[in-house]
Amino acid sequence: MIYTDPRNRSMLERAIVFILLIGCFFGCITDPKNKKSPDSTVGKYYNSSATGFSIEDFGAYQKLTVTDPWQKSKNNQFDYYLVEKGRPFPEVLKGKQVFQTPLHNVICLSTTHIGFVNALGEIDAVTGLSGSAYVSNEAVKKGLAENRIHEVGNERGLNYEMILQLRPEVVFAYGVGSEIGAQINKLHDLGIPVVLVGEYLEQSPLAKAEWIKFLGAFFGKRRLADSVYANIRLRYENIRKEVAKEKENPIVLTGLPFKDTWWMAGGQSNLAELIADAGGNYLWRENSSKEAFPVSLEEVFMRASKADFWINCGSVGNINELMAFDQRFSDLPAVKNSRVFNNNLRSTPGGGNDYWESGVVHPDLVLADLVAILHPKTGAGSDYYYYKHLLK
Repeated sequence: MIYTDPRNRSMLERAIVFILLIGCFFGCITDPKNKKSPDSTVGKYYNSSATGFSIEDFGAYQKLTVTDPWQKSKNNQFDYYLVEKGRPFPEVLKGKQVFQTPLHNVICLSTTHIGFVNALGEIDAVTGLSGSAYVSNEAVKKGLAENRIHEVGNERGLNYEMILQLRPEVVFAYGVGSEIGAQINKLHDLGIPVVLVGEYLEQSPLAKAEWIKFLGAFFGKRRLADSVYANIRLRYENIRKEVAKEKENPIVLTGLPFKDTWWMAGGQSNLAELIADAGGNYLWRENSSKEAFPVSLEEVFMRASKADFWINCGSVGNINELMAFDQRFSDLPAVKNSRVFNNNLRSTPGGGNDYWESGVVHPDLVLADLVAILHPKTGAGSDYYYYKHLLK
């Protein structure tokens, strides 16, 4: 037996306890200033920009929470629990919605989900989707042609029989309004798990892209998702900081009228932020709305007389198609000076547009396009990824 002086033993014990407490403190707490946690850390993971979801790691399982995933939703919360396949279910999860990860059979009800799943390298997991005519992803189109991926309908009428045949591990869904609740209940009654994805409600392009972390968790690729998002964010911020040095801020008009009304992007919308980050001056930047709002044609024509550029003008492919809407467009400076650009370069014969698919995951590429358009002297070139220059 080794003798230890009681006084020294007491000091030693206190030192060990102190060290253990310090280790526990720094191992379990993530500095909110850093807004992120290492992949191996048990605890809550802080998002950089996204506010619609959260991830908590409890070691034996993960808890993912989605809040208010449709327009005008208030105090609605959905919790999803993830347990790795092969691991026992913790008793605490009894009666909760649990998913065994990684998933290998999923249905996507939005093309934006396809963009996220593709960025994670998990397209082969998609067995069904909504709006197959609008999809841009070549692997998905091939899967549809080979009958490996199936159309399952849309929010107006899902093909529940097809969904049951596919036996998905999850249906990734989205809701525009509270009516999504009836669809969720129907799927649950059929024994089909549903997960709501609300990236489209986020207030910034980077916040939308950060939802890759949410989907990544379901495929057991949270670390990859963190890395993909970190690179996207870095590229986006570098482009934004570089263009901020430009002294000129060209005025930008967006959209296209529908009948006698022009639905204009809100001054606090994602598009407005993209224009600002690209060194542009959005015509309705003073508007406080996050959503599109109606503007009379008279007001648009009055303001548009000051616009240097016109972008995101519907589905038109050239100036002649644009003139078909209203011949008065020919008097606008942006048209006269051939400065009209549309975000439909990567469109499909069925009416799909990759801007709304992969562009949600890659705001860095969208921003690079806009900088090249608004500031051609920066040397960014005209080799656009999502945009095309509209000519006659």
